[in-house]
Amino acid sequence: MSKKFKWLIMVALTSLMAILGSVSSAQASSVGFTVAPVASSKQVDSKVGYFDLKLQPGATETIAVKVKNTDKEALTIDTSVSKATTSISGAVNYQKVAMNKSEDLPADLGNLVTTSTNRIQLAGGQTKTVTYQVKMPAKSFNGVLAGGITFVKPVAKSKSGSGMTINNQYAYTIAVVLHGDHDLTTNRLTLGKIKANLVNARNVISIPLENHTAAFLNQVATSVKIYHRGGSKVVYQQKTAHGQMAPNSIYKLPLKLGDKALTAGKYSAVVKVTSKKQHWTFKQDFTITGNTAKKLNQKAVITQKQTPWLLIISLIVLILIIILLLIWYIRRKQKRIKDLEQQLKDQEK
Repeated sequence: MSKKFKWLIMVALTSLMAILGSVSSAQASSVGFTVAPVASSKQVDSKVGYFDLKLQPGATETIAVKVKNTDKEALTIDTSVSKATTSISGAVNYQKVAMNKSEDLPADLGNLVTTSTNRIQLAGGQTKTVTYQVKMPAKSFNGVLAGGITFVKPVAKSKSGSGMTINNQYAYTIAVVLHGDHDLTTNRLTLGKIKANLVNARNVISIPLENHTAAFLNQVATSVKIYHRGGSKVVYQQKTAHGQMAPNSIYKLPLKLGDKALTAGKYSAVVKVTSKKQHWTFKQDFTITGNTAKKLNQKAVITQKQTPWLLIISLIVLILIIILLLIWYIRRKQKRIKDLEQQLKDQEK
């Protein structure tokens, strides 16, 4: 390999690294800030990057987070605290969401962790330490309470080429786990009322799995089979794996129908759930009324199965042509045979 060729390769690699570095820097600057939890003396596991605390009933503790503005311009950041929930994708969500329902929650972590600094003003390059007060419930409990501290950069509105307004929001969340007297290893899981619903303009059958225990459910796998009531043929089925449920949360597992329309009727569901060594099997009858199916189908994105009449007609015409050609060929061959036989007879005379 010549020296000139080696030099060209080095220049190319250096340029590529510079481009990748500039892209990475651009991505970091687009967020505009970083957050880092300050280690607490009440930390149970010092190796994790979130607050994992154990306090006595009624005790208080101050925790802190360092927030840094990585931009040159001033920045405003909002902070809030919320209990943990389970998303429809089977993941623990530490940010506040609408319809934030729970089951048998010992206490709401969103009310136990508070701050007097809900809005953080940072000059360019400035770092501030924001403190939060943790107040344990007066009554002791077993298990864990989970939630998160969220930091949100204000929404920046911009217009796309089509004239549509796009909202860009950047956020970081630091999880907070508060341990009770004893950790729980056995969960009480129940099945809520199954019903048809819409998710992202697609029809789904929502299967609410309710974790009544103050303990996470890890490695959650589900298997769902739905039959016509009284029948043995599977109408809908779905399997999921590698899910997780937050303590005292509801996992609204969506059985996805894709672009298909809902069909009204009476159904029976068999739902199997596993989490490590724990196993549950639920059976439930449910009904999708004609009115419900009609309303959801009108709002859903549905690909109708259209009968390919043009293709069918074309095939029929093609088959008829082939048959006619075969008849013509056979008759022609028969005529030739008769003509040949007649010629032979004429020669014998």
